[in-house]
Amino acid sequence: SSGINAEYGATAEKRLEMAVNSVKQGDEELLGPILTDLGQVLLLQGRTTMGIKYLQGAIDGYKNVVGTECPEYARSLNVVSVGHLMLGDSIRANRARGEAGTVLANLKKKRL
Repeated sequence: SSGINAEYGATAEKRLEMAVNSVKQGDEELLGPILTDLGQVLLLQGRTTMGIKYLQGAIDGYKNVVGTECPEYARSLNVVSVGHLMLGDSIRANRARGEAGTVLANLKKKRL
């Protein structure tokens, strides 16, 4: 299990470097998934509060820059809901998970 976490962490670090470089080039949509990956790694390491901060950064970026009608936004919400559960905050967790479900349902309707 620790090997998987270490491998995921290394991948996330590489993606962060790619994101920082690409944002300089105007490719902002990569930043959300990178922040989500980093937040997830921090949750796996037990650094829950810091992980939620990265995840909230991704969520805010979608809301303010990229847009919320994408699967990656829903993924960020689902992962942050796990972080809230880890802290014992089921209200925030359920709110985030509910919003993620709404986003995915709307995306599914658009595809049909």
